[in-house]
Amino acid sequence: MKDYLQSLLFQQISREEAQRMLQCSKAQFREYPAGSLIFSETDRPKYLYLLLEGRVQIAKHLPSGKRNLLFQVKEMEVFGEVSFAAEEEFYWYEATAVKPSQVLLLPRHFIYGVCSNACEHHKMVIRNLLDIQARNNLQMTKKLHIITNTTLRQKIALWLLEVGKGTTKVTMDMNREELSEYLGVTRPSLSRTLMEMQKQGLIRVEGKTIWIEDKKEIEKIMEDE
Repeated sequence: MKDYLQSLLFQQISREEAQRMLQCSKAQFREYPAGSLIFSETDRPKYLYLLLEGRVQIAKHLPSGKRNLLFQVKEMEVFGEVSFAAEEEFYWYEATAVKPSQVLLLPRHFIYGVCSNACEHHKMVIRNLLDIQARNNLQMTKKLHIITNTTLRQKIALWLLEVGKGTTKVTMDMNREELSEYLGVTRPSLSRTLMEMQKQGLIRVEGKTIWIEDKKEIEKIMEDE
């Protein structure tokens, strides 16, 4: 199991302080098999989750039966904090372990209630959580910017530029089915458009790696369509 102190949630907190908090809060370490549900859309928020190992997907099921992949949780990232902080009666989305995952669960009451000693490290966790929420809000804003573009080519182009972060190499952390769910399109449409863009010399697809062959033309897609 990886060291939970590597997470931003425990930034500027010593091991002794963190262990004291975990004991005081009655935090739990749990393992989830691949494909298992960590929480559903109708569960009541009880914990703040920290992914130690594995991979978790946050998704929403639409009335049509389609699944909208909101984002993926990577190791040492926090999830479940939106409904958690908003005190919603139920989660609006679900969390599923894509790979065998080890998760730290911090009870809701611990985050909301500062202990009588008003420990500085407890306050630091709350400040760190606020910073994490701001980062996650930005992530969702970026996704909204991507999926609200008119054409699938535009969505793919913007996604490539965002994930590539100025480089010409994009390594996908999801498969075609997951990417199509993330972009809100069908898998055949995604595959067909990627093939068309490759034939046009805009990109080169090699397994889970996409090379941007003509960055200027990729950027022009955002203006021309």
